Amino acid sequence: MSRPGPDEAWGASPAALLAPERGIVPFMGRGRELADLRSWARSREPVALRLLCGLGGVGKTRLALELCRRLRRTGWTVVHVPPGQEVAVLDGVADARRVLLVVDDAGSRPGLTAMLDAIGATRRGGRLRVLCLARTGGQWWRRERWTSELWAGRTPSVTQMALDPALDRTLSVAFDPALGLEVERPDDERVFLEAAVARFARALGRPMPQVRFEPVPDGHVRVLDLHAAALATVLDDGGDVVDPGTALGVVLDHERAGWARSAAAAGLGDGAGGAAEAVLAVATLLRDTTDAGVREALRRARAEPADGRTADAVDWVRAHLLPVPRLAELLVSRALSRSGELTAACTRDLDPEQAFAVLGFATAMGLDRPATDRDVTGELIEAAASALPSERPEDLPGLVRVVRRLPRSSGPLAVPVLDRLTHRVADLARTAGGDAERAEALSDLGTVLIAEGEPDMASALLQEAVGLWRGLAWHDENRYRPPLCTALNNLGMGYWALGRHGDALAVQEEVIALCRRFPPGDALWADAEHARALQNAGVSYTELGRAGEIEVAQRASLDIYRRLAEGDPIQYEPRVAAVLGNFEALTESGRPEDALPANAEAVAIRRRLAAARPEHLGELAWSLGQLGTTLEALGRYEEAGVVLVEALEIQRGLAKENERGTRPDLAGALSALGALYSTVGRADESLRLEREALEIRRDLAREHPERYLHYLAHSLSNLGVTLARRGRYDEAVLLEEEAVGIRRGLASGNARALKYLAQSLSNLGVRYADLGRFDEALRPTQEAVDMLRRLVREQPEKYRTGLAEALANLGATLLDLDRAPDALPPMREAVMMRRQLVLENPDKHRPDLALALSNLASALSAVGDNVTALGHAREAVEMRRRLAADLPERYRTELERSRAVLARIDAAIRNPPPAR
Repeated sequence: MSRPGPDEAWGASPAALLAPERGIVPFMGRGRELADLRSWARSREPVALRLLCGLGGVGKTRLALELCRRLRRTGWTVVHVPPGQEVAVLDGVADARRVLLVVDDAGSRPGLTAMLDAIGATRRGGRLRVLCLARTGGQWWRRERWTSELWAGRTPSVTQMALDPALDRTLSVAFDPALGLEVERPDDERVFLEAAVARFARALGRPMPQVRFEPVPDGHVRVLDLHAAALATVLDDGGDVVDPGTALGVVLDHERAGWARSAAAAGLGDGAGGAAEAVLAVATLLRDTTDAGVREALRRARAEPADGRTADAVDWVRAHLLPVPRLAELLVSRALSRSGELTAACTRDLDPEQAFAVLGFATAMGLDRPATDRDVTGELIEAAASALPSERPEDLPGLVRVVRRLPRSSGPLAVPVLDRLTHRVADLARTAGGDAERAEALSDLGTVLIAEGEPDMASALLQEAVGLWRGLAWHDENRYRPPLCTALNNLGMGYWALGRHGDALAVQEEVIALCRRFPPGDALWADAEHARALQNAGVSYTELGRAGEIEVAQRASLDIYRRLAEGDPIQYEPRVAAVLGNFEALTESGRPEDALPANAEAVAIRRRLAAARPEHLGELAWSLGQLGTTLEALGRYEEAGVVLVEALEIQRGLAKENERGTRPDLAGALSALGALYSTVGRADESLRLEREALEIRRDLAREHPERYLHYLAHSLSNLGVTLARRGRYDEAVLLEEEAVGIRRGLASGNARALKYLAQSLSNLGVRYADLGRFDEALRPTQEAVDMLRRLVREQPEKYRTGLAEALANLGATLLDLDRAPDALPPMREAVMMRRQLVLENPDKHRPDLALALSNLASALSAVGDNVTALGHAREAVEMRRRLAADLPERYRTELERSRAVLARIDAAIRNPPPAR
């Protein structure tokens, strides 16, 4: 459904005053962006494209209209391309020397590729500019690069920019910003609001009301919401300004009151919450404003006009369709969330065009979800997708169009729909598509199969897809290099899911090399896959133990994603947060202080995203878990507890909606909080959480051992440690033995797993010692030390903490075996290493140093060096006294043990044995 043109009748609708085509409020606050667009239009390239992204209501259309107005004044031919006329408009501008084509809602235009083809086929002089407006780019936009003939033998200029919700407060576009004229602006939105209130009052013939307004602290109010607040304030006759966050709802309520007065006159009866509102919602959703289309909406809404009044009712519906997309989305969401019956009526027996219309509307609504009691986006997507034709070869282009338009981030209900469509596209492409269609479909299907837990089948399909793209790129490298990079990145994911991390890294490094060969003008198409390959390579380096290369790759990926997010925040801000989360590897490498800023920023980004769109809650919980782990590594246990509790609460809430799909993440949240509680002495709470995590992970490992055995061993070991802290040594040793068995199997094919095997071996030695089985304890403890010494030679920062712990355990085991002279060297080495660690991170490592000192004092006393032992024992007691003051439950018992050691040494000094 296209917007009404500026010359059409707008009626008396208050909402019509918000339409950007009306221009009721003076254009202001976008001076920099307008100057940028004018500079782009005047550039020397014969053909240039720009994608202008931004959430609904930030002012994309109004900015484009202002650009058009100014270019017309300087002799440009400007055309707003109507839907379905993408190719036809080119005939009308064939002879023009300077042309601007504006394509609104570009992502839902199936004719866009054909329009770009036609531009490519025309060798013209002058300048042609195509400005595409969309809430986000993503796959549909990147796909234009290789499906369109525009890039055949040329590299046209393609750029991208995003509108931030915050308005520019330094430039006044009452003057031309290109001239650099600056005027002072206040520090909030008051000037914009007062201008809007004055203009709306004049348009409605009402006096200018006195208003009171508190600006939003973060300055991220969208211009549409600010205008709606001003309009609602005028409609409410002044006073406190309506909250911009709810202003569209207030305007819609005023619209509904107007419908109640006018619907009856058109033969539709009461419109407030009744038949009129329902039919407007249906007509808006189906996007067909022809007479037949509106009559269809009347039928679906069960709105029966009075006898002989059907034509009047059709005219009334057309006249009252809301001209502002976000307001229209709010209407549909409200009406359908209140009535499952109306939702069913909207989506029953859809023909293909109606199904595409519903999918397009729902996808846009899913990106910018209205605040209503029930989210209907997933239901609409499910119903419309079910109505799509998918059996004949000619159905393939339509299905591909939907798959490219429908993002996984549309919500949890959209993901299975997208997966199902991807399977169907692949089936059709095998028989009906060319090499490019087959390659694209197989690559997409491979990624779906990875998510479905079928990495073997996925990798085979992904290898086939890469082979097809390689063949195409051999004949036309410039055109097909971008999709080849995508397919290679997907193949890397397949290898990674199989545990073939070396193979995964090889294809990731190939993508990095390919992206560096893109010509400068093609950077936009290379950057997304380049950043993805760098991010995944960083993870592969982690798995392969190549610590020195991890941070370099992740920081390079982060830099690219930050740049991409400036042009399309909806698409790339989640990727920025994901890469920031990968800096958790610094915590694993012994650098939690360096990981902390990245983890905290990831939480801040995902908290903001989740506030607007609940499907980001799972990612927020994941980032909270990473932040909690880093805080724990820094010894900031109280802060870590707050963060990890929030993460677990989110995961439990998500599990109520989708128990099976969220089990791995729920187990992770349970395990992380349980381990923290065990560390700080809250053993009873820890046992409950860790047992729950273990039960989930046993189930997961039975279903997918290759993916979850590592996590099962982690839970077994954690629970064993906690049980030992409760004195339940028989149970603890059985769990650690099982963990060692699992980790030996994993370490045979993965060098990174050696760290965890060494940890479990060291723990197993302690468990045997707890039971008095000292002879059995020595072998795994010594094996852990030997293993960690090898690892420390390669990556000292990452493994020295583990080596210090293993040395301390070895010394304690030798002391238990009455081999005190043999115990002294590893004990002294452990103390030396832990002193250095305490200098770097005292909160984290002081408890371990206290234990090592106490044990060393015991060993020294055993060999008769009580004087030296006394100093170590006193130091251990003093450390543990301070620790117990902060965490009495955790450290009281250990303090008493150190005091007992000190008393025994003191007594030995005071009462030495008689000399022989």
